[in-house]
Amino acid sequence: MSGNLDIEKQLSLIAALVAGDRWLSADAAAVFLGMVSSSGMPNRRGFLERVACRPDFPRPNPVTRSWKKTELDAWAMNQRRSA
Repeated sequence: MSGNLDIEKQLSLIAALVAGDRWLSADAAAVFLGMVSSSGMPNRRGFLERVACRPDFPRPNPVTRSWKKTELDAWAMNQRRSA
């Protein structure tokens, strides 16, 4: 991890890689879906502007603005099947 990421972001990104269902922040969801910059940083903006706004994308928790990992996984698998 880069030294400029605070501990909360680091833990959030680790949650994206842990097995089981978790609520993922935008940064963690971007990493989970493989949206990282060439320097390895999460592409939060790309995730929010190009993926999370899609009408078929899972809705976030309105209180925490986070997404269920299992729902993201199911969505990604469905995208793969329809491609």
